[in-house]
Amino acid sequence: MIQRKAISQWVFAAVAGLVLASPAQALDLDWSGQFWSEAHWVSGYTLGNGQLPDARASAGGYTVSGGGSDSAHFQTLFARLRPRVVINDNVYLKSEWWVGDPIYGFFGGSAPYPTDQRQYYSNQSRGSSITAQRLWLEVVSDVGTLQVGRAPLHWGLGLVWNSGEESFSRYPSTGDVVRLVSKFGSFSFVPSIVKYSQGNSIGGACSYPNLAATQCVPTAGRQTVSDYSLQLKYENADEDLEGGVNFVKRIAASAQSSTSGYQGVTGVGAGSHFNTWDLYGRKRWGKLSLAGEVPLASGDLGGVKMDTFALATEAGYQWSDSWSTFLKAGMVPGQKNISGTTPSTFDAFYVNPNYKIGLILFNYALNRFSGPSTTNDPQTSASNLQSIYDNPITNANYVALGGAYQLDKWRFHTNWVYATARETAQPNSRYFNSWTRTYQTAASGVSAQSSSLGLEADFGATLKYDDALQAGLTVGWWMPGDFFAFSNVAGSPNATASVFASVLSLTVGF
Repeated sequence: MIQRKAISQWVFAAVAGLVLASPAQALDLDWSGQFWSEAHWVSGYTLGNGQLPDARASAGGYTVSGGGSDSAHFQTLFARLRPRVVINDNVYLKSEWWVGDPIYGFFGGSAPYPTDQRQYYSNQSRGSSITAQRLWLEVVSDVGTLQVGRAPLHWGLGLVWNSGEESFSRYPSTGDVVRLVSKFGSFSFVPSIVKYSQGNSIGGACSYPNLAATQCVPTAGRQTVSDYSLQLKYENADEDLEGGVNFVKRIAASAQSSTSGYQGVTGVGAGSHFNTWDLYGRKRWGKLSLAGEVPLASGDLGGVKMDTFALATEAGYQWSDSWSTFLKAGMVPGQKNISGTTPSTFDAFYVNPNYKIGLILFNYALNRFSGPSTTNDPQTSASNLQSIYDNPITNANYVALGGAYQLDKWRFHTNWVYATARETAQPNSRYFNSWTRTYQTAASGVSAQSSSLGLEADFGATLKYDDALQAGLTVGWWMPGDFFAFSNVAGSPNATASVFASVLSLTVGF
């Protein structure tokens, strides 16, 4: 356990290096942060397809292969600390430090150190690290607040940019920004330049026609992944109304190791250049609240025309101080089938994984449970690790209905989710596997894939012990639809048995 005092000394040492060149002065340091721990139990993650590795898993369908068991038990541990240094009334240095990792922070499995340093009588922190995930400067001026550095990104409901402020948010959006936040009454005007990756070259990228060629052939795109963003937002507290648009122009270079993340779509040696118009609105009328977000993306993605969108709506009603209900519904396109090798357009959309609608469906990546998913193995490189939480909403029409009852410090809640796929595999075609993000050829003799993704029911209780400490238990039951019966092996469909899960959680916020 790393004590807060030790962390404070370490952070103070880092801050001291920034101010040694100037006359000594007293600096105020404000603290905030979160600690969380979870115990997960997932029963039947193979959907009834057996405990041992399944040969059908390599056929390109939706088979969940076992790893010697059809259930999983694991615990996670993570903390993030947010010290803020007040330089003066106009200048602030903000940061976020991670102790562990929100994805790979497994109990007993998240500290990468050599085998001869492992001690089975003590889980020492050899190899563990405290990392500065965010560090940015804010300067308050008459024209707005200038932000420079590695800062959080968020917009609307969080379908595209999601800063992950809530506990158990594992994919927080962060970028290296130069951003000006200007407010004029109820309107906000926020131009930004955001960079995510420099790539391998700072002096241009080129390709060669063959191994013997010496002539450089310039390639499309720049040597970075960059967003040029402009946010326009309206907020009226008296009317409980807010809304606006976030325009993002993305330019990704061909020099990147991956410009899109979608195999079988990105062209060789091609950069990407597309625009996203992200529309958002929220309104409250007394006990009723409505919200929605619609990102529209179009342009070029690795040499393929991109034309896609997503729609997410939320409605809530506060019946009384104790009772509340909500409804979430949305449409997220998948990639269409093709007859050739390259699609004419890219239509799929992947929602930020932090935007969740259920405990199991669109949360756990069950097909990765039997692979390497912790960092505590010196023989496994980081690039081979598999995230068991990388299962965002895609290729789906969904609806989630739930409610909650507040009783003093207790909150009891339930959530029901039903979803169908918008695109399914068809015989004599190439279909897009949303798990592997690759095109696969439908095998001879297979039947058309069903569209039902299934029904999920979640139930939970949360105890808010005080303003800082909170404990909870959530259980879920997912009845998979026949979409997951598609194995791409003729005459051998996957089983679709129910999956049960429970999560016991403990969080501290300060």
